[in-house]
Amino acid sequence: MKRAWLLAFLLATSSAAANEISIDVGSDKPVVVDTDKPLKLALFIEIGTNSAVQSTVTGVKKMAEKYGFSYDVFDARFDVARQLNQMETALFNGYNAWIVVPVEGTQVCDMVTKQAPEANVLVAHATGTACGRSSMEGDDLWSPGTLVYVGGNETPSAFKAIMEKAIADNPGHQKVGILTGPNLHPITVSFDKALAEVKAAHPDFDVVAVHRTDYSPPDNQVKTQTMLQANPDLNIVIGAYTNMSKGAVPAIEAAGKQGQVKVYEAGGTEWSVDALKSGAIEATTGFYRETAAETAVQAIIDARAGKKVPRVILNDGHVLLPGQAAGAVGLVTKDNVSAYSPESP
Repeated sequence: MKRAWLLAFLLATSSAAANEISIDVGSDKPVVVDTDKPLKLALFIEIGTNSAVQSTVTGVKKMAEKYGFSYDVFDARFDVARQLNQMETALFNGYNAWIVVPVEGTQVCDMVTKQAPEANVLVAHATGTACGRSSMEGDDLWSPGTLVYVGGNETPSAFKAIMEKAIADNPGHQKVGILTGPNLHPITVSFDKALAEVKAAHPDFDVVAVHRTDYSPPDNQVKTQTMLQANPDLNIVIGAYTNMSKGAVPAIEAAGKQGQVKVYEAGGTEWSVDALKSGAIEATTGFYRETAAETAVQAIIDARAGKKVPRVILNDGHVLLPGQAAGAVGLVTKDNVSAYSPESP
């Protein structure tokens, strides 16, 4: 009888072990995945009303339809305390994988690199970094304890590229207005580093106004009106994302300064394509949050299948534009806009 019980126990233990795989996430302890349990994904986003963020949700939705896994979306509404509370709740609700776009990378660091992996949760970042890595590049964008970082088009070098495009297009002294997102948001941190480096290298790049916004076009329109009133000789407006341009362009038009104030942005959308063709903006950058989300999901699925996953996947996991160098952001202008397929409205 005892021998029969022992045999049954050993068989059960062997079966359980056969259904578990250990995944190296760069920390002392691997994440152990029970492959008998289906993928249950938690997607943490910074704010659901933003069109780019909705592209992230769309990417996960498409992959869920393709692979048949369940997922839930947690909208932090640009509140890092809310996001941390959502993560704490998720730890106790059976999610075995997370995709995280942090509101503020430093405060979520312990949660995504220690607490989640210790609970055997795979964590992937899609376009948002953690642990103070917003101002880094390349392999340094990945945080040990997480599975993968997918992105690269919101790094300082990406933002520097659009700033330097503005400088190249407009030689000599220029008065510049800047529109970014909230303080401490990973994109803002990255943008600010790029701006500081560009200002130091180009004294004629005279930044006369910097406005933080909530990423909504109405807020950016009001902030642009303020810049134009305070600086009637403003030459250039540069925004951290298309929503900044969606507000800046009508403000410039209302002031009767089309052609006098040139607009440059990052994160090209469908709106950007039309604006480039019409001349409302001068240049944008490639940005693929839907692809980044799909790539992050695929990395999780591949890791659960025992496949090796890269630590960092650049260009949001998207194919390069013609002439775009690997590891560099793709600049989109009126000349090459026909080759660009935006992923956000």
